[in-house]
Amino acid sequence: MDLHYVRQGSGRPLLLVHGIGGSWRSWNTIMGPLAAEREVLAVDLPGHGASPALAGENSIGTFADALTAFLTEHDLLGIDAVGSSMGARLVLELARRGGVLGAVVSLDPGGFWQGWQIPVFYHSVAVSQKLVTALQPVMPALMHS
Repeated sequence: MDLHYVRQGSGRPLLLVHGIGGSWRSWNTIMGPLAAEREVLAVDLPGHGASPALAGENSIGTFADALTAFLTEHDLLGIDAVGSSMGARLVLELARRGGVLGAVVSLDPGGFWQGWQIPVFYHSVAVSQKLVTALQPVMPALMHS
């Protein structure tokens, strides 16, 4: 999977996974201090930041598959990971699958919905992804105002 990522520092690698509507920049304030101790990789999830969207369904499962493919391609299986929000849910899913990640920190995970909450979540994700995609061309101007 061709995911955009930023790499800083040296040492034992650490993967940072952002939430819905975010990008690697979601971790910008702590990347420097983390990179003083570790090699830090902050990834843009599919359809976020500079990473292309998935061709088919967008779900925790397909995002986890994309992250697994990325880690495999970059010889990073077993990397420690920190996720925030949806990223936290993703690192928990990868930990559940086994053999993909090392130690995991999950900050404010989502994704444990039941019944009527499930279609509401998927609808909100789809709308959020469309909004993020539509706003990408103007985000640099908006962020500097």
